[in-house]
Amino acid sequence: MEKSTLYCTIMAGGQGTRLWPLSRQAAPKQFLDLMGVGRTMLQMTYDRFRSICDPEHFVVVTNDMYRDLVHQQLPEVPQDNIITEPFRRNTAPCIAFATGFVKQKCPDATIIVTPSDHLIVTPSQFIEDVKTGVAFAKYNDALVTVGVRAKRAETAFGYIQVGAPVKGNYKMLNEVRTFTEKPNAEMAQVFYETGEFCWNTGVFIWTVESITNAMTKFLPNVQSQFDILDSVPLSHWNADTVRKAYDECENISIDYGVMEKARNVYVQQTESLWADLGSWGAVYEQAILDDIHNAILSGNAILKNTEGCMVHIPEGKTCIIDGLRDYLVVERDGIILICPREGAKDTLKYKAEMKAKMNNE
Repeated sequence: MEKSTLYCTIMAGGQGTRLWPLSRQAAPKQFLDLMGVGRTMLQMTYDRFRSICDPEHFVVVTNDMYRDLVHQQLPEVPQDNIITEPFRRNTAPCIAFATGFVKQKCPDATIIVTPSDHLIVTPSQFIEDVKTGVAFAKYNDALVTVGVRAKRAETAFGYIQVGAPVKGNYKMLNEVRTFTEKPNAEMAQVFYETGEFCWNTGVFIWTVESITNAMTKFLPNVQSQFDILDSVPLSHWNADTVRKAYDECENISIDYGVMEKARNVYVQQTESLWADLGSWGAVYEQAILDDIHNAILSGNAILKNTEGCMVHIPEGKTCIIDGLRDYLVVERDGIILICPREGAKDTLKYKAEMKAKMNNE
């Protein structure tokens, strides 16, 4: 595959609040080794695409407070390619910002856009499928999204209804009949039962021209702000110019703003095992379990009469657990969360209660 015009945008500005207390504002989940494999989620994302994209063609979009953290974890990526948002405005402004940056470096670039906090269990197969999507997007006015077949009725993901196969040598590439972001439970069940739907992985493939045209058509109030930056050399982009663009942008996702409306949308299906690690439940589903369904992701744990539990404590620390079933044990920076795994979906409530108690005391 030709690398010279292929770029990869990594979106790494999220806070990962549902994985509290491990994921904190100072170091959200994308900067953590969630799975205990020795690489953070951001580093694994970079590793995944490094085989088809040169280091100088990676662009990481993050918050200014994480710029140094990104550089520490991805030293191969040029520091100038770590660009920062003044504040979060969802994925559409983020993508418009990154696309404008890439456009000045390579106007005819093909861009892969990816979240920084997803797990791909079989990355080599995933990349082979992505390469098919890149080959198609490079020569067609196409907005390609990568999808995996829905395995249950899930309301946290976008859904893609798979249409007719694309003609030519494009394995598992199809037209998209409908694109729906995060349906309600009833609709998600219908989508799952039909067998016609994929989950949207949040990985997109398109050229600078295709996504710019789509944004201009469907989100002109967003795209116009970054069109202004076209006449400003990258060397003159600064916090004030970028903030001015973001001030005028609405808070909207690329899914709602563009993908649900466009007609040139395609889905590159993949059979790779994929997971959006957006909750402790999702982490447990992907963890390596022992024969009684316990997972020790970090630190040392002595488990007695205990099953179905997940432990994530700092390296060098040891805990002893006796008599628990289906519990989560997490520690970071002096905060310990011990709760039923099912209750882990309430981490935001736990965090709020803890802050209220500390403030009262």
